Amino acid sequence: MDNLKSIWHRQFKTLKMLEVNNCKKIAVVFPSSVQNTYNELEKLEVRNCSLVEEIFELDFNENNSEEVMTQLKEVTLDGLWELKNIWSGDPQGILSFQNLINVQLEYCTSLEYLLPLSVATRCSHLKELGIKYCGNIKEIVAKEKESSVNATPIFEFNQLSTLVLWGSDKLNGFYAGNHILACPSLREIYVCNCTKLNLFKTLSTTTFQDDKHTVSTKQPLFIAEEVCISYKFSYHNVCMKTPCLVIILVFVQL
Repeated sequence: MDNLKSIWHRQFKTLKMLEVNNCKKIAVVFPSSVQNTYNELEKLEVRNCSLVEEIFELDFNENNSEEVMTQLKEVTLDGLWELKNIWSGDPQGILSFQNLINVQLEYCTSLEYLLPLSVATRCSHLKELGIKYCGNIKEIVAKEKESSVNATPIFEFNQLSTLVLWGSDKLNGFYAGNHILACPSLREIYVCNCTKLNLFKTLSTTTFQDDKHTVSTKQPLFIAEEVCISYKFSYHNVCMKTPCLVIILVFVQL
């Protein structure tokens, strides 16, 4: 696969699963020329492709009468050292990725964020999210320009049950601006070597908006009073003897 530069073909329109591994010359997995040919794809794995810089290149000049919903449910990206963007821009109005269930990211050391805003605000089906050894990632969701955001974004991860954050020492938080984060099904959080990330704060440091909690810039992910910890903290000497925190949480319905 060392000389393969393109993998897509119009006959792949009904493909349900795609695995791309050790393709040394591919820079973009889905170029904009095939933008409407992968809507039925349900599972995507891209591993050990040293030159990949983008997964989905989008054509924002194409005349789209309506947004197309993709069927993508599972995404695994591993060993993509040069990956700068998963999407070349926010796909809102072009493609919808609201069927995502499981997203796993590992050893993507050039990536600064995982999800565009429109994808993150419609991830109600997402159950598992893992980010491991992505040393340059700063936020999980990309911050939009102020002019493009009319109100505080609401992230409702209603089915998210497992969150794994390992070895990402530049990770500051979920989103770089004011936002509302709801994860009512979250049960397990695994955090290791994310030295800039704070998980909890108290209600006394939280502002309120429309009876919902608004998380301020650079604030921890969760509110301590809403969480009942049912498993005591566990520390392990791993990764250069830095403690690894494993938390199993039960969220209390208020």
